[in-house]
Amino acid sequence: MKASRASGLPDPYSRIKLFADLSAATLQFRKNLTPVTTTLRDHNIAYRWGYPAKLLIHYRDALHAIPTLELGIAKLQSWGLQMPEVHRHLPSKVPRLSPEWTVN
Repeated sequence: MKASRASGLPDPYSRIKLFADLSAATLQFRKNLTPVTTTLRDHNIAYRWGYPAKLLIHYRDALHAIPTLELGIAKLQSWGLQMPEVHRHLPSKVPRLSPEWTVN
């Protein structure tokens, strides 16, 4: 997305804008994982978002899939990474993406 905004497209395409189309549940999931992603950035650890909603962390030559905030915090603790005090609280409600969602 960043590359598409930075590149200058020739006319008639110069006015085209691209937007990420993410559901409210996905955005909330990502927001709830802020304590984990902030800690990863503070320690220069690469991560990316996976689908369905999960955090994919590249650490110690392995890929770790984190589907919940609780597992993310546990993984950070097992690696000996400390989260800043401001991020230690858990959100009051963590929405779960339903595996039953289907397209008919």
